[in-house]
Amino acid sequence: MRRLIGGRSSVRRIAAAMLTMAALHAAHAADVKAGAGHYTTHLRAGGEREPPSPRPRAGGLVRPVATNQWYSSLFFERWPQPMYAQPGSYRPTSDGFHIDRPHKEVSFAAQRDENDIVAMHRSVLTVVPDFPLTGAQAGKTSDWAVDVVTGDGTDAMTVTIAHGSPYSFHRLTRGDVSFRADRPLEVFERSADGRSLGVVAADGKAFGLFAPAGSRWQTNAEGRVRLSLPDGKRFFSVAVLPSRDAGVLATFHRHAYAFITDTRAEHAYDEKRGDVTTTFTVSTEVLEGNDTGTLLGLYPHHWHRNPLLPATLPFQYDAIRGPMKVLAGTGFQTRRSYTGVMPFWPGLAEPAAAAQLTKFLDEDTRFGPEALLGNRGTYWEGKGLNRALQVMNIAEQQGDLKRRDAVLAALKKRLERWFKPEPNAEHYFHYNKKIGTLIGYPDEFGSAEEVNDHHFHYGMWIQAAAQIALRDPAWAARERWGGMVEMLIADIATTERNNAMFPRLRNFDPYEGHSWAAGLAQFYDGNNQESSSEAINTWAALILWAEATGNKALRDLGVSLYTTEVEAANTYWFDLHGLVFDKDYRNTAAGIVWSNKYVHNTWWTTDPREIHGINFLPITTASLYLARDPAYIKRNLAAMDEEFEGFLERDGKAPRDIWQDILLSTLALADPQAAIEQWNPAGFVEDGETRTHTFHWLQSLARFGRPNLDVTADAPLYAVFERDGTRTYLAYNAASTPRKVSFSDGAALVVGPRSLGMRSGPSSKPTARP
Repeated sequence: MRRLIGGRSSVRRIAAAMLTMAALHAAHAADVKAGAGHYTTHLRAGGEREPPSPRPRAGGLVRPVATNQWYSSLFFERWPQPMYAQPGSYRPTSDGFHIDRPHKEVSFAAQRDENDIVAMHRSVLTVVPDFPLTGAQAGKTSDWAVDVVTGDGTDAMTVTIAHGSPYSFHRLTRGDVSFRADRPLEVFERSADGRSLGVVAADGKAFGLFAPAGSRWQTNAEGRVRLSLPDGKRFFSVAVLPSRDAGVLATFHRHAYAFITDTRAEHAYDEKRGDVTTTFTVSTEVLEGNDTGTLLGLYPHHWHRNPLLPATLPFQYDAIRGPMKVLAGTGFQTRRSYTGVMPFWPGLAEPAAAAQLTKFLDEDTRFGPEALLGNRGTYWEGKGLNRALQVMNIAEQQGDLKRRDAVLAALKKRLERWFKPEPNAEHYFHYNKKIGTLIGYPDEFGSAEEVNDHHFHYGMWIQAAAQIALRDPAWAARERWGGMVEMLIADIATTERNNAMFPRLRNFDPYEGHSWAAGLAQFYDGNNQESSSEAINTWAALILWAEATGNKALRDLGVSLYTTEVEAANTYWFDLHGLVFDKDYRNTAAGIVWSNKYVHNTWWTTDPREIHGINFLPITTASLYLARDPAYIKRNLAAMDEEFEGFLERDGKAPRDIWQDILLSTLALADPQAAIEQWNPAGFVEDGETRTHTFHWLQSLARFGRPNLDVTADAPLYAVFERDGTRTYLAYNAASTPRKVSFSDGAALVVGPRSLGMRSGPSSKPTARP
């Protein structure tokens, strides 16, 4: 998410030199050591933006705020925005608790020939307890569930909602409850034991109402339903049903009394097999009956080509995320292949290409390595770090160690300037205790006041630190600069569920399988993420840092998040499997995925090249996942070209080669020669790119061929390419001893310590994994 707050560049802070000596001393006293660096617990300059204070938690719970989640507005608003749990959506209000099963609609943008698909929350069914609702608070949270507490401590209704669950589970402190809708509710079925009702509200949407034994149902002339609960049983559940069907209602009735109390997603990377297994587990409290299992709605990335998928029920939901299959039980597993990342690629050996590459290196470093880095806030500084490290890698692989060392020194100096700032420094990191987040100042795109995009920003910093660590392990030691790198990682990727400083996996939604960018989620459309590729780049950075520092647990986490978010991007941003995009959506990709819609747009422009390109950049060796479907790449970019002609007609002149390096680098994953022919070396250079890197990327793919993502390896750092029947295998060994890397097609490669290995050979062996 990139909301343009004060323009693309950060707002300058009041010069810290204006502070009194006493204020400087107080600021310095607030510094907290992290290795050789430090962060501050107080703002330094006095003009910084910062997040709002969260509302009190129900029951007096005190812990870091789960920002950047689908329910995060619950922490900041008395009446939160709609919470899209899928297949249901929910919103507590002063007149009751609203429940809907959103239906998809086509939305057209008036300013351009563009259409989006939206599944908007409507106030279809309202649950009204006997007492007034005075506000909503967050109660207990787990990996993909949240308790919404409405009312106060004496008169309260606690509602548990969870991703994938068609139920909302309600508990009352006292009294009874009524149900109403925008039109009279129609009862289409009653269970034989009298505990459940099937009702239809507006637009033919069906709901199941499930009460404990001894309850009484009443309907009145206005079409409202009244539920009188027996003493000692102040609970009931509501389900959004996939259809108006007595048999479906009976199935939901069987599982309606197993109330969800906890949800957990655990990832496991099997290095030998080269895959990631995710185990989703639900804990329940059975309030009546004997069935401990609930019903779980599975998103397409859960069930599509999942070898571990158990049998599902014979009905499904047509949701904004595509068909949701339904499973009865307390959990399931998914398994996905990990396709590898590399820290860098080999140099160019062909003399003419190597000579041209040297010219680009000279041009890109003509003002010195510091000029590659820029001087802005955490996002744009991250882009500069990416520019510099790509140039450093290429110079090293070309044997230009003098240039490599100069860029390496500049990268260290820049990170250290932020990690150990002087007392009057403008650039520094601050720990915000009221939220539980690390904020870099100057901030950009709402990274401070809205806790936006931390994973986008910090991923580029972690990537730079990892590249340094691969060459200088001592620099990365925890007692030196690794302490501050670990703080950046902790802010976005803490795995502890009760960490005192940070929420668990701040940005990553384990059930949706991708990250969210908006920290406060204060939108009627829920949360959103624009650049899936920047999120994926972050998880690749975790892998590299972990390999460089020998942190196996973090390595496994990075592999798991990378693999999962790649699958989500392919499913929800690109719809490679043809499961998600509605027939009325005329686009080849989504620019932004929201909780309740997919749109073909960006936050800052309607230029189609940037709408498409924002989900490709940054181009790094971790971008090979984009090559999963070469035909799709060509189709995507052809649609972009067609859209651009319409953009010119509406908006007048625009440079035709904007982001050419990003777009042609993506095209090269499908057709390297076509990309080389179209690239203008004297043309536009995207802010995170260099001509050095684009030339090296295009020439490397022309040399090696397209990535082969069907061959896996028993190591985390690898890549496989194929051209004219010949496969090229790359692997990097970050350890201090040699390692043999075996590939799933039978090939093997022995790689020396802290070295890159490469071999090529005919691709006669099958790609299938053993």
